[in-house]
Amino acid sequence: MPRVAPGQRKRAYRPKTKSGCSTFRRVKCDEGRPSCQRCISTGRKCDGYEKKSSDSPASSDSSSHDNETSTVLTQSPSSSVILTSDRERHAFHFFINMTAPMMGGFGKESCWSEMIPRAAHHEPSIRHAVVALGALHHSRERSSRSTSPNNLLSSAEEQFPLLEYNRAIKCLVEPFSKKERQAMDVCLINCVLFSAFEMMQGNYGNGAAHQQSGSKILCEITYDENSQKHYHDSLKTPNNPYLPMVLLEELYLRSDFVLTQMINSFDQSLYNKFKGSHFTTHPPAIFTSLPQARNTLHFFWSRFRTDLNNLNSQPDSPELAQRFHNWQMETIQITHKWLFAFQAFILKYSDTFSEVDKIGVAILQLQSHSGYVNAHVSRGIKDNQMLWDPFLSIFEKMTMLGEEVISNPAFTTTVFQIDMGVIGPLYQVVGACRHPIVRRKAIALLERVPSLQEGIWNADLTARVARKVVELEEHGIKNVREAADIPDWARISDVEPEFEREARRATLTYKRNYRAEGLLVRNTFTETFEW
Repeated sequence: MPRVAPGQRKRAYRPKTKSGCSTFRRVKCDEGRPSCQRCISTGRKCDGYEKKSSDSPASSDSSSHDNETSTVLTQSPSSSVILTSDRERHAFHFFINMTAPMMGGFGKESCWSEMIPRAAHHEPSIRHAVVALGALHHSRERSSRSTSPNNLLSSAEEQFPLLEYNRAIKCLVEPFSKKERQAMDVCLINCVLFSAFEMMQGNYGNGAAHQQSGSKILCEITYDENSQKHYHDSLKTPNNPYLPMVLLEELYLRSDFVLTQMINSFDQSLYNKFKGSHFTTHPPAIFTSLPQARNTLHFFWSRFRTDLNNLNSQPDSPELAQRFHNWQMETIQITHKWLFAFQAFILKYSDTFSEVDKIGVAILQLQSHSGYVNAHVSRGIKDNQMLWDPFLSIFEKMTMLGEEVISNPAFTTTVFQIDMGVIGPLYQVVGACRHPIVRRKAIALLERVPSLQEGIWNADLTARVARKVVELEEHGIKNVREAADIPDWARISDVEPEFEREARRATLTYKRNYRAEGLLVRNTFTETFEW
């Protein structure tokens, strides 16, 4: 079905939002005051709001019209035309009501609950991808809850998500076979959906590849100031994009952040291109929503991680120590500013927090503790893993926050979300904190939520890797009762995964940074990991 101009669409296809700032009009924003995050991140002047909204940051992207959208989209006459079977209609409905709300991590986001379903009504490739993702999610839910052999999925039910996924790919590339152009936003949306589909299946190599393909397209897009449009050499510019480019950029930056926490060598070109437009110089004095606090934390984290990787790749020199020092001073300064802004946000809005908001706050506190430790541990030409030991109290606090999140009845073990939650920070506790009780508690927390999937991070697989790290570090050392009992030479600094594309398998390399202080270090250990 062709893309429809705004004036020609039926109401069912484009439910209006009365909230959001005047600058973005019908595009839902986080409604931050006095300026929304979309305006801040793009350097636009925020023109304010036509209607006063609630001060609660909890519902900044989950207002009441989301339910209306779900009903309208699934019950509209057009749905019965474009979705030709009961199975397709059920999967589409499941995506809107169950899959979309979990994708962003902090409740419903308009891009998942409104914009992508709306695009699915007009673009066959997006429609098939949405149906595939909804069907796969539903089958995962059924399998996880089933205790009876009679409830096992039929062969047709198992194959349906994959068939829809293949149809989505076929529809996406069809214009190229006719020597025509596909639209930029359609390609970028599909890469996100394809990546989510592969990750949800445990095909992390393919999932990362789809995301990297989308990131490559995004980096190749240019913006013309005169026409105020985006252009790509091989893709066409849509007159009415389904998702604003600024929102697509944000989605990719968020998912890229999760990938780079695991894969150090992952391409940094996406960050390098958008660090001027999406990365502010300093955090604000106070955050106005949880998504704003999350994005600011993750974007600054990406910046400092990229800068640190660049420093680590430089040859030893007298000037390098000073560069490490300068990096650390700037990192500490901005980390503290973020913490002050987040604390001010909590003090102002805590009375309005729902249980889901409290989970979001605890997750960001957990992540900010991780960032705090990374900022404050001494960095230099030599790698000394003993320098993590003084932060034991913070690692203990991180496990307490992880326990708080996982034990909250409102916490749901999502089968996939694009943002980092608890898995990465809890893994850092295991990798950096050598206290035997604290690191084992972090592993136990991961094992309590084995199906939790945050981007490329799976809780069960992460727990297995974490146990291997502990086993290798403590091998041959008797009576490990505290962190100091594990000498520096026995400690592992890096675990590097290499995912295979066509199998649920990876090669993991456990090793010590080449900048280790002493000549004696653990031998590099490699294993093949399957799931």
